[in-house]
Amino acid sequence: MKLSIKLTAILTLLLSLSMVSCLKDNQFDDGLIQSVHGGGQPNIVEVKLAASSAVQLLTLTFDNSSTDTTFNLIPVHLSNGPASEDLQVTLVQKNSLVTDYNAANGTGYKIPPASMFTLVNAGGVVTIPKGTQTAYLRIKLKPSDFLGDSWAIGYEISAVDKSSYTISGNLKSGIVAIGVKNEYEGNYLTTGFFSHPTAPRDIDQEDFLATIGPRTVSKTLGDLTGTNINITVNANNTVSIAPGSGTSGTSASVAAISGDPVYNNTYVPATKTFWLKYGYPNPGPTRIITEKVVRE
Repeated sequence: MKLSIKLTAILTLLLSLSMVSCLKDNQFDDGLIQSVHGGGQPNIVEVKLAASSAVQLLTLTFDNSSTDTTFNLIPVHLSNGPASEDLQVTLVQKNSLVTDYNAANGTGYKIPPASMFTLVNAGGVVTIPKGTQTAYLRIKLKPSDFLGDSWAIGYEISAVDKSSYTISGNLKSGIVAIGVKNEYEGNYLTTGFFSHPTAPRDIDQEDFLATIGPRTVSKTLGDLTGTNINITVNANNTVSIAPGSGTSGTSASVAAISGDPVYNNTYVPATKTFWLKYGYPNPGPTRIITEKVVRE
């Protein structure tokens, strides 16, 4: 009888321990009792600006408008699945992210003053609701205020309100560049001729004209990929041409050529067409480009 009672007690104890163990395993798997889920993966909170998480600069481009515009700026992401509880993540603006990026990449992004935008999230706090994986720091601004310069804002995760979550070491910050399209930005069809002393040729290609100022766009110099001219539309719809990015050597002296009755360096708003004639070196260019550039 005593042996039977002892066996019963032992079995009861083992069963009890087994149930506690199962309960703990379930809590562990649900991420309720420590900072890792099943499989040993930590709950990492990170800034995720792109599918390639190594890219921590995102460019957002807006149509020119004087209307207040609210949008998602910085995505805050859980790397190991949805949150098991509401999670509050605090971000702070960090201007050195932008200045360091400029120094490392040769860019000239300006940092907008506080008067140019409004942070929607009070105190910079982003809430990731239970059952979700990503939430956003949001801002409000007038795109027209950003026209004419290159702007960027940097933010960094500074705190998480739950101790069971860890801030990423190398993905805790990100930069968003804000650009505003002027009315000339878009896809164009370029046809014309490249007069060259050794390689004269026709031009027939797609071009994308990108905003670099309120009335200035960048365009491929002839058909020289990676070499650009800057086209500025003046108040009277005449066009000024200057060297753009990627110019070097003689092409750095590229300039408009006057006197042609057709390719007269003008912009026709009704047809959204540029009539261009330019060349290099100047004066006395030996390479002359004539182009009709039509918005598609």
